[in-house]
Amino acid sequence: MKLSIGTIGIGLSTLVLLQFLIFDHAAEGGLLQARSIGIIVSILVFAAGTFTFWLPRIGGFIFVVSAFLAFSVSSDFPDMAFWGSASLILGTLSGLFGWKECDLASNAERD
Repeated sequence: MKLSIGTIGIGLSTLVLLQFLIFDHAAEGGLLQARSIGIIVSILVFAAGTFTFWLPRIGGFIFVVSAFLAFSVSSDFPDMAFWGSASLILGTLSGLFGWKECDLASNAERD
């Protein structure tokens, strides 16, 4: 499951980055801060996707941070609410599976 969450996260980051690079060309000025936060969200989602393969709880935390950044600019870009929701879902799943993996490892040590 970590593999699928990481792959979806990397794909999601690519889509967010493409959206903001294309939007940067289409809109000549204005909303520079919101665009730069969108690119930062894309980089954070990519980092979270790569962390999810080996350290899923850290990847989940980075997904959640990127979701809150995405929600902060969703008033300027309504699309960011969708990307933030997707990131929040991936962060929750990644944290859940990381916690479950850690719990299984600690149970094996106790036995």
